[in-house]
Amino acid sequence: MANRGTKEGDIQEINDVKYINSHKEEFLEYFDKFNSDIKNLWMVRVCTNQFSTLTNKIVKTRADAFLISVKCVGLQEYVSLNKYLDEEILKQFLGQYDKVLKSGVSIKLDDSKKYQILKCGPSSFVSLFGNYELGAGASLFCMREEELIKNNNLLTGWNTSTEKMYKYFSALGISQKFIKNKQDCEKVKTFALQEIKRLVDSSKILQQKIFNGIGVYEEPYSAYYFLQNNKIEELNYINFSVTTGSGRSHGDYTIVLKPKGK
Repeated sequence: MANRGTKEGDIQEINDVKYINSHKEEFLEYFDKFNSDIKNLWMVRVCTNQFSTLTNKIVKTRADAFLISVKCVGLQEYVSLNKYLDEEILKQFLGQYDKVLKSGVSIKLDDSKKYQILKCGPSSFVSLFGNYELGAGASLFCMREEELIKNNNLLTGWNTSTEKMYKYFSALGISQKFIKNKQDCEKVKTFALQEIKRLVDSSKILQQKIFNGIGVYEEPYSAYYFLQNNKIEELNYINFSVTTGSGRSHGDYTIVLKPKGK
């Protein structure tokens, strides 16, 4: 999700990890969820990429930080003094800690609402939703007549065809040559965007994959918690809208889920 990899986001993550490790008493509700002495629990910033079952690639993870349980004096003394840990630092202390499963935290810039919950291309989309056609339908160009020609390349980019699209969306009453018809394209696009949201809203499994990365990353790289403005909350459902990525005109076809106001 969101802002990771940017200088501003990195600074936020570093500062938040330091703050939590320096003010554990403010986050007892979070620390108490894990069966360990709080003196031995420390927050670690994620700075590695991990394997994703959605993309079959090594990518950024949902968790920006997670807990470790320290087992040895050397690491305990280091973090007690410095209050900051990341995965690079931990390489110096191999065998001196255990990762705490299901402790992953997603960190967002204070007061920021301009982050992406999910951005997925065709391969990730089909892993989540089981077909390419729905993603292609949501991505169609239909705002202006002169844009319709772009849909030929779009369908190719989404690994589908006019025939497969017509078969999938024919119940909408569209013509077989719908791709050349602005009104038919609008009808398909509107339905597809609404259907993606409906599918997510009706599936706990999809919600956990999309919002938390559960089943997508190995533990502790999924995110069970959300940190913003020095407050940690459980990360469950996020109200969202469905749109397309900004690279669509250049052949970068993606579906994006963004936070939506209550």
